[in-house]
Formats: sequence, C-alpha cells, structure tokens
Amino acid sequence: MTDKSCAVPTPEQRKYLVIREAAERAMLQKVFKAIDDAAAEVAGGFREAGLEFEPTSKDYFTFTVQQVAFVRLCGGNPDTLQGGDPEIGQRIVNNGQHIIDSYWRGDKST
Repeated sequence: MTDKSCAVPTPEQRKYLVIREAAERAMLQKVFKAIDDAAAEVAGGFREAGLEFEPTSKDYFTFTVQQVAFVRLCGGNPDTLQGGDPEIGQRIVNNGQHIIDSYWRGDKST
C-alpha cells in the first residue's frame, strides 16, 4: 500500500501557501467579475442598439477564458489557436478527465 499522506508543511511553506492562495482567490474573483461584466456589457449594448437578441450567456465568456487559457498553457497563440504543444494539451485533457472520474462520477480508485 502506498502512503498518500502529505508531509506537514514548514512554517515558511504555510506562509507561502497563504500568500499564494490569497492571490489565487483574488485573481479568480477578478476573472469571474470580468465574465459577469462582459455579459452585462453585451446585454446593455443589445438594448442600446435596439436588438432583440438573446443576451450572450456568462457560459460563453467562461468558455472563452477556458479556451484562451488552454491554448496559452500549451504554448500556442490564442488569437490563431496555432502553435500549441499537443503533449501538454493531452495532459490538460487527461487532468480534466481525472476530475470528472474522481470528483463527479465518484471513482475514488483513481
């Protein structure tokens, strides 16, 4: 049996984690706010233009962030989607599959 427990972090490591996690939370709050703002901006633009289209959903903008981040993580150009490393892309896809299997489908063996 493999021991999957983690070592207790040192005081310095705990400080590091507190600082990094605070920055991560602040960053994600900004991203989520930007998504909300973009959806509201489009809805307002439609109203001002007298367009009766269904407003662009927040999911659309969330997907935009996901796609650009994916391509950027793979070393590609987010504007053209060209030049990414397929091996890195596959590792990211595999990580997503692991999340699905482990957390959403309840497969605790992975």
